[in-house]
Amino acid sequence: MRLREQVVVVTGANGAVGSVLIDYLKSRAEHVVGCLRGASVDWRPAEDHLSYVTCNLADKVAVNFMVAEILRHLESCHAWINVAGGFSLDGWIEEVSPEAWKRMFDLNFITCLNACQAIWLVFKDQDFGRIINFGSIAGDMGMAQASPYAVSKAAVHNLTHTLAQEGGNQVTSNLIIPSIIDTQANREAMPDADFSTWTDPEAIAEKIAAILDQADQPPNGEKYYF
Repeated sequence: MRLREQVVVVTGANGAVGSVLIDYLKSRAEHVVGCLRGASVDWRPAEDHLSYVTCNLADKVAVNFMVAEILRHLESCHAWINVAGGFSLDGWIEEVSPEAWKRMFDLNFITCLNACQAIWLVFKDQDFGRIINFGSIAGDMGMAQASPYAVSKAAVHNLTHTLAQEGGNQVTSNLIIPSIIDTQANREAMPDADFSTWTDPEAIAEKIAAILDQADQPPNGEKYYF
């Protein structure tokens, strides 16, 4: 199945990367659904090939209901891209509070896990599905003073590879691993950095589109570094 035939869901739709990804995919896919943070599940049609839905991704019941709503409105789903997440510097390891660990795991791992579990059976039943999760270089290398973030992203990496083993050739799972993405928020946080070395979000969108459009021998369990 080529990208032009696919219904694609993008979480973190109102973020800098998620919004660029949606703009890039909406003219190339059959339909794109952007998932926005919200207390309840609310379906919001936007354009001919674009809709939005609000959901609390940390709530497993809500995510299951969101998947049901996507299927009710569009009848199918073929690709799911987990962009939603968060970052914080929580101090040296001995200083990190239990609340900080829970916050980062909820934002980065539980949201991703809930989405993957909710859509996985749909993909297996139809013998086709593409999951693309966003990790982080910190998930590979660790990051001083950001242990909850780094460890939660490492869990996303492991989940992605486990799904790749459980899925197979037609239900695949791959990983995007950015370092620093060129967003307004990052520029404001690091005004003295060399922006020319940072990754343009559209470059990530182009790679994701290429992954989704690969009908023959699709990649599975791969890491894509940016």
